[in-house]
Amino acid sequence: MRTHQSMSSTTTSHLHSVSIFDLSQDELRERLRPTSAAVKLKKFAKGGYFSYYDRLICPTSAHTIHEYRDRKELMSIDENGKEHFVKTL
Repeated sequence: MRTHQSMSSTTTSHLHSVSIFDLSQDELRERLRPTSAAVKLKKFAKGGYFSYYDRLICPTSAHTIHEYRDRKELMSIDENGKEHFVKTL
């Protein structure tokens, strides 16, 4: 009979047996890591990119990052919603 469970490590089977709403931020990140990696590879294979905001890199909320397979670019967004290249990161 097992009377003690160790909470020292989070296993993959544990992450998939628990509701996402009951996972910590780190556990959720770990659970989504394989799916995220597969999506990135598929998008990059088609020559695509991901666009996101990173407050540590973007000087204002009118900036975004385009991440390609081989580079990242800082883009600015004008008042009409058009993106303009700023620099390669």
